[in-house]
Amino acid sequence: MEKILVTGGAGFIGYHLANYLSAFPYEITIIDNLSRGKMDEEFQALISKDNVKYINADLTVKDYYDLLADRYDYIYHLAAINGTKYFYEKPQEVLRVNILSLMNLLDWIDNIKCGKFMFTSSSEAYAGTIQSFSDCRNFIPTEEDIPLAIDDVFNPRYSYGGSKLIGELLTINYCRTKAVPFSIVRYHNIYGPRMGFEHVIPEFCRRIYDKENPFDIFGGDETRAFCYVQDGIRATKLVMEASECDGEIFHIGNSLEEIRIEDMAKKLLKIAGYQVPLRINPAPQGCVSRRCPSTSKLNGFTGYMPEIDLEKGLRLTYDWYMEAFREKRS
Repeated sequence: MEKILVTGGAGFIGYHLANYLSAFPYEITIIDNLSRGKMDEEFQALISKDNVKYINADLTVKDYYDLLADRYDYIYHLAAINGTKYFYEKPQEVLRVNILSLMNLLDWIDNIKCGKFMFTSSSEAYAGTIQSFSDCRNFIPTEEDIPLAIDDVFNPRYSYGGSKLIGELLTINYCRTKAVPFSIVRYHNIYGPRMGFEHVIPEFCRRIYDKENPFDIFGGDETRAFCYVQDGIRATKLVMEASECDGEIFHIGNSLEEIRIEDMAKKLLKIAGYQVPLRINPAPQGCVSRRCPSTSKLNGFTGYMPEIDLEKGLRLTYDWYMEAFREKRS
């Protein structure tokens, strides 16, 4: 049975990935210190499965690596501090944890047998490029060879994007030097149940639940191409298990349904049956005006195409959050 390590497996994408993988004949180890993930009923159900093992450990502390095995066929590295709130309030911690945990992990991999390593990056790694270089704004949908840039080192928002940019450099150079097969994926606006409460879609769901009136929109003209989490993790597995993808970077997302934030809010309000006036406010500082990935390379290498459209994905997400709010506030 192949052995898989998922770091950050209690978080949003990590949980859904590990849960998806658990349906296959793999022996899965999840490592997470629950700094942002949570020991809820869904995660408890996952780690109670016969082929899933959970280790509560901090990847920034090297002593914890002694708890892991000396061989893994696939290592998915998703552990990171994410969430806009943390970018602004604790940027130094975002940088410290995200970079140090990756460096420790790569040092450890040098002493074990690793079939393949995957670093999960983000569209935030090139947010500064789109923001400040006008000739790059036309390259949307955005391909993987776009230059990566931080256009304002004083803006704490880039603590996360900067950590992902550095993470890509570390992964490429460590793995090339040590001859470890690897792939890098950049997630683009993955959404779905259990994604926390700091992102735009769950925030809208919360404010619908609270009957906000008027309904505030921050940056209504900004566009995003949202990708439902089940599509995202399916693409992640395809990249990991295809040897043709070794040494490559792939954008994971849904380029078929780019939408204005204001229009996405209207869709959610319609799903909720809650019609109120919208109040449009300026977008947060550092927020890019448009983001949509090209998934042509991903499709060419793996055959991936998204299966869940925005209407269905938003309804599934909205229903999950309404139930979560009712349970929390009952």
